[in-house]
Amino acid sequence: MACKHVRLWSSLNPAVCRLGESFGAEFVSRLALRVAGLDCSTEASAMTILNFAIQLLSGAMVLLFAVRFMRIGIERLWGSQIRSSLNEGSSTVRNVMTGTGLGFVMQGSTAVVLIAAGLAGTGSIPVGVAASVALGADMGSALAVQFLQLPVSALGPLCILVGATLYLRATEPRLRNYGRTILGLGLIFLSLSIIRQSVAPLAGLPGAAAVVGYLNSDPITALLVGSALTLLMHSSIAALLAALAFALHAPLGVSAGLGIVLGANLGSALLSLWLLKYENARSKAVAGAVAGLRFAFVLLCLLLLAAAQFGGLMDRVGFGTGQAMLAGHLAFNALLLLSASLCVRLARALDKRFATDNTPLTINVPKGVADDVGLAFPMIKRQLASMLEIAALMLNEATATTPDPERMANLEKRMNATLASIREIYAKLPTANDAELADIQPIIDFAVRLERCGDIFAGKFIALRLEQIKGEYQFSDEGRAEIEAMVQAVHRGIILAEETAWTADISTARRLVSHKQTVADMESHSRAAHLARLRQGDHLSLGSSNQHLEMIAALKETNSKFATIAYAVLDRHGDLRESRIKPNQSGAAPIA
Repeated sequence: MACKHVRLWSSLNPAVCRLGESFGAEFVSRLALRVAGLDCSTEASAMTILNFAIQLLSGAMVLLFAVRFMRIGIERLWGSQIRSSLNEGSSTVRNVMTGTGLGFVMQGSTAVVLIAAGLAGTGSIPVGVAASVALGADMGSALAVQFLQLPVSALGPLCILVGATLYLRATEPRLRNYGRTILGLGLIFLSLSIIRQSVAPLAGLPGAAAVVGYLNSDPITALLVGSALTLLMHSSIAALLAALAFALHAPLGVSAGLGIVLGANLGSALLSLWLLKYENARSKAVAGAVAGLRFAFVLLCLLLLAAAQFGGLMDRVGFGTGQAMLAGHLAFNALLLLSASLCVRLARALDKRFATDNTPLTINVPKGVADDVGLAFPMIKRQLASMLEIAALMLNEATATTPDPERMANLEKRMNATLASIREIYAKLPTANDAELADIQPIIDFAVRLERCGDIFAGKFIALRLEQIKGEYQFSDEGRAEIEAMVQAVHRGIILAEETAWTADISTARRLVSHKQTVADMESHSRAAHLARLRQGDHLSLGSSNQHLEMIAALKETNSKFATIAYAVLDRHGDLRESRIKPNQSGAAPIA
């Protein structure tokens, strides 16, 4: 058995040993080999594979971190504009273009699909809109691959220098977010150089020629390799860049390269389905529609590729493998855009089919997602948006003409399950730095307060409404108008809270705090007016006094909890005193 190990490892090229010397991979490789018990004669050869794996995966992790880091800056800078552009009245072409832009600037389609599907799942945007945005994101990802292949990597150090300076030195939140975005771009360039350096020496391995030859003769295997790389790296961009770097140094044929491209596109669709498999029907309808179309296109293109190879047409291609892969990836996603209207109809059909089961789902977290901060943070924000949407639905149900207690109970279960999923993600987060904890901790605290709002709507508030429907009391016209005005104000507070949580925009946070005071004033005015009506002998007000006062107090309490996210944002930017908001630069009085 030892001889077999010696013959196996001695066939590997020791040149790859140099890959990890500057990154500490050699030390890790030696340690792993000592633990495995391999003797000294096999140690140098075995280090080649370990060094390659360590560098490739480290490059992929830097890429994922950089994309996530840059995405946070983009969301904070332009999140409100992005979300306001997605609505029922927007055209499919506009939604596709929005998705393309998001996929490009966020350097990947998976995050965009998760965001769009999450918004559709909470009812914030229609399913058809989310599907067209997700489809466009794949085209944006293809354009990002094209961009990263341009000779722009030399800008990486400059981006890191400028971005880090702004991020660490600027005091204005907007400048810090610009710095975060630029720094993320620089780290993306750095990750690409790591990936290219790790892949380049593989072409010199003795067994590489045989592997490449097999891939050239079997595009299906190449497709499976591309899918596996995408799922392993959690990024189709990272998988394609690694394959392109390998094609520069190995005799990879056009058919094998295109097979890897098809596999990366298929893996991207499967990744989104896997990440959304525990979500509600609307979210799964979005991912399912996009994945179904991509699978059909991949199958069609694979048949055409096999026919072209069988007919000898691939030998007549007049450009290199790398160029063919880039052109094929771009053409695949461009043709896919032509099916945008079909994607919208398919998403709506899937939504109707899945909607036959209206039982609330227990929201679980897919394995491994909580261990990846780059995926965990957007998932927490998406679940928070879901809680806000559920709170709005609960308020609608509680104030409906004939509220449904069973539906309210189901909404409360969804609220509790969503909070449980947020706690689960937070509990499993890997060790994070102070900046990451500063981003996540206020979200967790706010989620706990949202769950309390759900308890109020499903408990005290709906109980008061059911008593009213039974005829146990009746509000006066003035009292009913005051309560209805407060309900509408609380709805506006939910919208402002969602915007503040999503963008961390300081001006929106100030507006939310001001709105909290407005609702408090409305409650105070309504209470005083109610007591005045009692003194005037209003029998309706007298018979509904307890209910009126309890209802307006409940509305004030829930609105105050929605506003707590604003204080977290303002505190993070140093805009709070011990008990008051600092005055702005214009010298205006602080908001109480």
